[in-house]
Amino acid sequence: MASTPAGRTPEKTMSPNASFNETFGSEMVKISVGEGSKKQEFHIHKRLLCQKAPVFDRMFSGNFAEGQIGEALLPEDDPKAFDMFASWLYRSTVKDLGHEPGDFIDLFAFAEKYGIVCLMDSTMDSFIGFLIKKKTRPGINHFPRAYARTHYGSKLRLFLSRIWAYGVLNEDDNGKWASSTLVPTGEKAQEILIDGMTQLRGLNQSKSRNGKKLLENPKLAPLCDYHQHGKDEVCPYAKQKRKLDDSNC
Repeated sequence: MASTPAGRTPEKTMSPNASFNETFGSEMVKISVGEGSKKQEFHIHKRLLCQKAPVFDRMFSGNFAEGQIGEALLPEDDPKAFDMFASWLYRSTVKDLGHEPGDFIDLFAFAEKYGIVCLMDSTMDSFIGFLIKKKTRPGINHFPRAYARTHYGSKLRLFLSRIWAYGVLNEDDNGKWASSTLVPTGEKAQEILIDGMTQLRGLNQSKSRNGKKLLENPKLAPLCDYHQHGKDEVCPYAKQKRKLDDSNC
């Protein structure tokens, strides 16, 4: 049996043969999400919510005010992310219909914030499936949004840092993956760049099929790489031989 990640409370389990009433119960709770004109109210079966999201079990089954009145306010959370969460509660899967990369990022951030492990995993599975289906990848504009809402060591950050490294190595220098756009901006720019560079270093340590690294030591490249003459021109210093080796690098 897989262990529950540190700091996480395991979701409660329900028999697959449970009846509708055993699964959902009859008691409902009201949760208001967001604020101002974007505020939305959700009415959810309490038993289902508490079974699949331990944080709400503590909120509604303990001595907190929410448990006494059957209502909770989540003004800082995103209504659309909560709507996707509510759908997941009843379907046990994250649907990708009508969603964009940012929606999956917001849903994962919500799940991570409240420690809902199964939702985090389901979101990542659906997010990657969505990207494969759409034949696309998150743009660099999605990175600040994800890093601002997730924790250090987040699996979403791991995925995005790999996307960044892959884009650097494989995409043409134009469009949304142009070199000028790959430099992160914003409050989390340093963390994004560090994670991306860590991925690149890891890739370079691995060997390709022909036994060479993805990027060889620049000091051991042909000297002509750094001369002023053109690539196809004869090197005026061709008779000179290099005497450096790895021990001098």
